[in-house]
Amino acid sequence: MFANDYRWFTFGGLLGISDAVKPQDSDVVAAYNAYPNGIEGQQFRAGYELKELPQNVSRYISAGAATSAPSENLGFYFGGLHSASFGPIYQTTGNASRNANVTATSLIELDMTSSTQTTEKWTNDTLAPKVPGRASAEVVWVPVSSKGILVAIGGATFPYYATAAQSNNATTNARSKAESVKFLSTVSVYDVASRTWYEQETSGAPLAPLAQGCTVLASTADGSTHNIYWYGGFDGVHPTEPFSDDVWVLSIPSFTWVKASSGKPSHSRAGHRCVKPYPDQMFVIGGYTDLSGGVPQCVEDGIVQIFNLSSATWIDEYNPTVWSEYTVPPVVAAAVGGKQVPTTGFATGLKTVFDTKYDRTKIKNYFPYEPAAIQNTTHPTLPSPIVKPGSKTPSYLAPVLGVVLGLFFITLVVLGVLLWRRRKYLQSVRNGTQSESGTLDSRFWVGQWLRGTPNANDAKAPTVTTDQTEETYPSSPYDYEELRSNVQEVGDTQVHEMMGTLPTIPSSTTQDLQHANSIFHESLTNSMTDTSVTQEIDSTGFVPLANKPRRGPSNASSLVSSTSSHRPPISPIGRPDSPPLGNDSNPRITSGVSDVSGTDRGHLRGISETSVSTQGGGVGGGGGGVSSVGGSNYATPMAEDIPLRDLPAARGPTPEASTGRPGVVSPLTPPDTVNTTGDYLGARNTGNAAAKRRSNFEERLE
Repeated sequence: MFANDYRWFTFGGLLGISDAVKPQDSDVVAAYNAYPNGIEGQQFRAGYELKELPQNVSRYISAGAATSAPSENLGFYFGGLHSASFGPIYQTTGNASRNANVTATSLIELDMTSSTQTTEKWTNDTLAPKVPGRASAEVVWVPVSSKGILVAIGGATFPYYATAAQSNNATTNARSKAESVKFLSTVSVYDVASRTWYEQETSGAPLAPLAQGCTVLASTADGSTHNIYWYGGFDGVHPTEPFSDDVWVLSIPSFTWVKASSGKPSHSRAGHRCVKPYPDQMFVIGGYTDLSGGVPQCVEDGIVQIFNLSSATWIDEYNPTVWSEYTVPPVVAAAVGGKQVPTTGFATGLKTVFDTKYDRTKIKNYFPYEPAAIQNTTHPTLPSPIVKPGSKTPSYLAPVLGVVLGLFFITLVVLGVLLWRRRKYLQSVRNGTQSESGTLDSRFWVGQWLRGTPNANDAKAPTVTTDQTEETYPSSPYDYEELRSNVQEVGDTQVHEMMGTLPTIPSSTTQDLQHANSIFHESLTNSMTDTSVTQEIDSTGFVPLANKPRRGPSNASSLVSSTSSHRPPISPIGRPDSPPLGNDSNPRITSGVSDVSGTDRGHLRGISETSVSTQGGGVGGGGGGVSSVGGSNYATPMAEDIPLRDLPAARGPTPEASTGRPGVVSPLTPPDTVNTTGDYLGARNTGNAAAKRRSNFEERLE
């Protein structure tokens, strides 16, 4: 695993044999993006992503030594094992071509420079001839020189797990042990800046090889001494023999080995990893025990152990608030004695590397760490809600009661407000609340419109042709049928019933109405000329003008509303010399006279101003009045009986004029002053403006 302060990569390792999972390709590597690097223009996406390796780098490698240099954004993979074909490798298999049994002689470098966070660079360099390849070694980055140095320690050339049988013969084991012990007495040093390898001899090295151990680096505050701690492991070829539980320290630049702690076989392990969260503490994680009993045993005292680097002792607990800066343990200080030069001297050219100081300000520290909150979620201890006799009230009771009572009070207040608002709303609906403009309150008119019942206070007053006579009108449109049958003639006052709301009249119906209205007035004038005929109203409320003889004077005041609720359609009225119109099966709307155009209203006024005469023997007699043709009076023929209750109310002189002849009713005559509605039929001649009622033809905002 390679890591810097923003991301990390996994590289190499063995594959598991499984039919369900396809092995990854040789050029695939997994990366995890944890944090953006903060450089403008860099792409960042949190989480895993698969990256491609260059052609000369393969992920089919295992048992190498890996390290990271976060301050340099670099990672290194030293040595390891691969198959003869460089193909996929598996942990255990009977196929030798799939075993990692060939020692790698390479150093793979990963450049994770911040400026190229998403475009990392991989490099595969071949080791120098004097640097032997190995497996299960440890490589440590040390802050020396301009970009640091790598120190490769330990390992084995022919580990037992490199064979299909998981064991070596005696000859191979002896050879591996003889070669592997040299990886401790002589360590390989690599200068990152100059890409140069050095072989440096050490003093006091262990007498047995060490492989599959773990290492951490601890440096003094002034950077003059760097101590590499090695823990555990074994020789790599004898898994049934006891593993190591010792802690060794390689002190640099003196390259002196010092045994800092001696352990016990029951606590030993191999294949584990080490990390350093604080300057003076080393965590040992994982590992496995030797196979002396034929079956692997659990590691003693748990899989996590803590070693104090300053005192060189094992400790039993970890507390993130307890730590200190690193100091060289007494056992190491006594052995090294402040020596800064190896016993045998530096390898050629290596002293120059150590003379170059590293910029330690590039190294970031993330400690001290905050302790995690302790949470007992298994069996939490809850306070007892029961107060025992003689005991005091629990301390939590008061705040709990306060919260409960407070919520109860708030609920009552909210409920009271809602009930008060509902009562006010219902009162407003019953009282017919209106706005200042005289229209219904917007909170109520929508509901009333949906129910189809207008507010009683806002009902329109029916249009009447009387002067100031007050009538009682229904508060609901459903009362009009009963009122219609009770309308009586009072003197010369004519009452015409109209609904409070007019339906929308189509344009075609309006044109027919205008034409019928004009013909109606002319026909009515002609019918009034017969003084010897009196109109009769049959039981159905119709005047059969075409079938009944005229027996007396006619007066528009005799037109009384019928008690029948049936409204047959109005037939058009024609002239005597025109053919009667055919019956129309569809009823016509006769109340929408407000749509009569200005020209038609002028024509109607012209007719009303002309006196109607019954004298003379031809057209033009009687001072310009309309007379009967040929000295005879004609009743206007009609296609159908006309419902009298649908005829417009007319006003005229009294039945008997001052001259002693029958009174003649002229068509509707407009008053001297036309009302503001602009409607002919809605005009009234009255001097009391306060007594005027609203016309049904008035447009409302609703």
